[in-house]
Amino acid sequence: MDMKNDLFVLDDATLDALGRPKQVQLLINTQQRKLVLRACSAEDDEPIFLPDMPIISTEISGRKLLQNIRTNMGWAGMESRICPGTYLPSHKAVCFDLNRVKLA
Repeated sequence: MDMKNDLFVLDDATLDALGRPKQVQLLINTQQRKLVLRACSAEDDEPIFLPDMPIISTEISGRKLLQNIRTNMGWAGMESRICPGTYLPSHKAVCFDLNRVKLA
C-alpha cells in the first residue's frame, strides 16, 4: 500500500489477495500501529466501495485517517510512504505494520 497525500493507493497484488472484493473496510489499531484492510459486505459498518471494472490499483480517500496516522506515528511532512502488507486468509484481510513504513 502506498500512502500519498490524502490517499491510500492499493496495488494489484493487495486487491488480488482479497479476492477483488466489491467493498472493504480500513481498520486501525493505534496501540499496535497496524492498519488492516478487510474485505466486507455492504451491510458492514462503514464499507468503502471499490470500482467494479478491472483495475491495476485503486485510490481510497482518507484525509482524516492519514492525518491521525501521521500524528500517532510522529511522521513529519506529507511525503509518500509505502507499507508492505501481510495477507491474513482466515480474516480475508491484509495487515499493514505501520512500523515498517518507508518513504517512497
